[in-house]
Amino acid sequence: MTAAIIAASASIVVAVFAFLLNQYGQVRLERRQARLTRINSQLRDLYGPLNAMVDANERIWAALRQMHMPKSSERNPEGGNPEWQRWRDEVLQPANRRMSDLILAHADLVVEVEVPAPLRDFCAHVAAQEILRVAEFEEGVRERALIRHPGDAYVSYVRRTFANLKKEQAQLLRQPV
Repeated sequence: MTAAIIAASASIVVAVFAFLLNQYGQVRLERRQARLTRINSQLRDLYGPLNAMVDANERIWAALRQMHMPKSSERNPEGGNPEWQRWRDEVLQPANRRMSDLILAHADLVVEVEVPAPLRDFCAHVAAQEILRVAEFEEGVRERALIRHPGDAYVSYVRRTFANLKKEQAQLLRQPV
């Protein structure tokens, strides 16, 4: 009889232990899946498109610098180089506007707790440029933007964050289930 009680108790302990291990595994799997879902959303809805647009703008910017972009002093709105203004107004600024809209629409997907300075500065620059474009069109006013483009800080942030998310995504996909 004692052997039967010990066997029954051992069976219960093993069953409880198996249940707890299963629950622990299930919780880990759910957390991993939730993290992967979040990363996929961040990449699909924010950092992926942002990275592609940054790359396209950077390629255009580099080509403009190599080919026919006027010197910085000739790019000011007052003097105006018509070719530069065309590239700025028809290519660069519309892409910047799309990137800013993307950041504003998906700010909840930003990796950090708060929107980082390069993204805030970029959106502020785009808004300042928009005001100037309206003033130039309606009133003929030509000025430099109140807020400068954050430059390399913005480009580096987008590229680094995209790469980090892709790396984490790959690690989560490689983990055994």
